Amino acid sequence: MFADFILIAGMAFLAMSVLLLVKSKPTVTRRLLIVFFASAFFFLLYYYSFLHRSRVLGAIAVLFGHGMGFILGPMLYFLLQSLVLPPALFLKRLYLHLIPYALVWLLVSLPLALSIATPYCRDFGDWYANHDYWINLPENVFFLTYIYFSLRLHTRIAGLVRENSAAERHDLSWYRHLLWGLALIVVFDTLCTFYEFYFPMIPWNIGTLIAFSFVALFSYLGYKGMFQSHILLPDFLLNRLEKNEPTGFETTPTSTPKTPLRALDGYSESEIEAFKTKLLHVMETQKPYLNEALGLGELADSLGIGTKKLSDLLNQHLHTNFYNFVNEYRVREVVERLATPDAEKYTLMGIAYDCGFQSKASFNRIFKQKMGMSPSEYKKNIPAF
Repeated sequence: MFADFILIAGMAFLAMSVLLLVKSKPTVTRRLLIVFFASAFFFLLYYYSFLHRSRVLGAIAVLFGHGMGFILGPMLYFLLQSLVLPPALFLKRLYLHLIPYALVWLLVSLPLALSIATPYCRDFGDWYANHDYWINLPENVFFLTYIYFSLRLHTRIAGLVRENSAAERHDLSWYRHLLWGLALIVVFDTLCTFYEFYFPMIPWNIGTLIAFSFVALFSYLGYKGMFQSHILLPDFLLNRLEKNEPTGFETTPTSTPKTPLRALDGYSESEIEAFKTKLLHVMETQKPYLNEALGLGELADSLGIGTKKLSDLLNQHLHTNFYNFVNEYRVREVVERLATPDAEKYTLMGIAYDCGFQSKASFNRIFKQKMGMSPSEYKKNIPAF
């Protein structure tokens, strides 16, 4: 059957996505994606078990996939936050936002799964079959609310990315497309539920059609989300994001304004100089900037300090930001390689990629900012060997 093929293909894709994420380097963003894909897997498994009248598969799917909107809504919202914010700023709030899902799982999903696979809770199963809309409609409203706030947050983040030339290589338009696609599916499901309140049941299976739509969107999220790197914004832009966020980012106002403490305020000049020396030594000897996915966290780990300390060291004591600092070394590496006899064996972009640049556009722009001319112009002015 065509429906079987689509559902099995979707579940296989989601299972492989989870395995790839489990085996990759653990980050908060990837862990959120694992939860997202796992929930989606059991959601599709529910419709597969419905088509094949399998009680065991149905019970498993309900136990882990029922009430999907109560978990995917917060996951979508905090997945977007994880792309720009350090985990310490949002993880506790994420747990609070998952309380509705925990309650639905305990009070509805668990007894419903038992009623499907065992003789227990059969009365609850019969009641739910006739009143499932009392869960489905609030779930859809809950999901749409999170999609709305995710769209607002996306708009703010996209605006800040455009203001920061070092981060403009990050294109988050795929996330907006995903949110609008999910919103259309949820609205369609809600309209169908209202229709069946007043008119005869729709003869074709709405759930299977929705499952097919989710397969397409989850495939899109899988392709884009797994390869979306963390977006590093300067502290002053992150502060603006936090102040503008109406759902818990803002700090409690105080009557007396305080000067914010910096991560290195308690260190002496000699200790700060030691940090500088170690940073420059790591950059010169280990050349971490050759890694195109290098982030603030990875560089901080190689120094044995926290990200806040490294950010403070760069911003306050070296008077630069992370991307400008790293790109300075990347441009210098390109220049050094172009000055060697072996440079003629490689294309200009081949050298750029080897030096840590991710795209031709960013390489050309950054090189011209640093050197005052385009890479091709610079190469023409190098004396032949």
